[in-house]
Amino acid sequence: MTKIDLKKIEKWTFLVLGALAVLLTVGAFDRLTGTALFGINFIFIYAAILALLFFLLALYFRRLSRKEKSGERSLGLYIIQTVHRFRFLIEQLVTRDFKIKYKRSVLGVFWSFLNPLLMMTVQYVVFSHLLGIRGNIEHYAIYLLSGIVIWNGFNDCSTQAMRSITGNAPLITKVYVPKYIYPVTKVLSASINVVLSMIPLLLVTLVYGLLSTPHLYLTKAVLLIPFGILLLVVFCIGMGFLLSSLMVFFHDIEFLWGVLSSIWMYATPIIYSPSMFESRAAWLVRVMQFNPMYHYIGFIRTIILDGASPAASEFGICALCSALMFLLGFLVFKKTQDKFILYL
Repeated sequence: MTKIDLKKIEKWTFLVLGALAVLLTVGAFDRLTGTALFGINFIFIYAAILALLFFLLALYFRRLSRKEKSGERSLGLYIIQTVHRFRFLIEQLVTRDFKIKYKRSVLGVFWSFLNPLLMMTVQYVVFSHLLGIRGNIEHYAIYLLSGIVIWNGFNDCSTQAMRSITGNAPLITKVYVPKYIYPVTKVLSASINVVLSMIPLLLVTLVYGLLSTPHLYLTKAVLLIPFGILLLVVFCIGMGFLLSSLMVFFHDIEFLWGVLSSIWMYATPIIYSPSMFESRAAWLVRVMQFNPMYHYIGFIRTIILDGASPAASEFGICALCSALMFLLGFLVFKKTQDKFILYL
């Protein structure tokens, strides 16, 4: 097994988690201090939970260290050693996929900024002025743009990951590399575009917010956006595992996914608001609650449009959707990966 520096990995893990904890605390401070559970201000419960998580993580690293010295097998050690061993390949695959996307493009990476803005402009004119779907949605341009950015990110990540195994067939049949690296790197390279697309969204919000009535301001809740993107990426990795597995055995899944993703897009409140159906079809609003993308898009919109932290329930729902999708995709991928070589 590959020798690793667990001390260094532990240090960086605590630094990253500590930074995320600071972002969460600052971004959701009003929500944390304004909530009580069993008569206790939730900020104290939150601090206790954080302290417990860091303590348990420290114990886990101590256990990994003992297992490494004794030569025992451990899933945690295996994952860390695999990432450490293939870190150069992972970096190269992510870089390659990102560069290929804009190869021979005049504007290059600038398309990550321009594409959502162009789509928002066209859809804003069509749905707001021509079809009148806007309804009573305030700040419709930002409402539309935030939905487009998150949906495009999900669709791009899923589509890229779906082709990850068949697209790397020559490499898979000649060199041993853990196969799950391919869908993961595809999602990671596509997620760079999601991060880049958030920049024009925030810039447009700043400019549009000052010119609109009522004004729209970005608040400290914007620090919670990385959590929404992180949960979406985990969800996409799970979807990527599932789709890439199916793609190996059923090539028609590529065309079927194109149809299903279109249906899914229109079933997600990107261009319209669920409030439009509350009086006519309340059951439809309840059905939307089972759509994961409804919650991921709502998570970002709450931060940008309301200037507030999403409710704890929304954090929980998004995290649950990500965990379930990741687990389902991983189990399907693990079950079928040994047969890939027979169909590539």
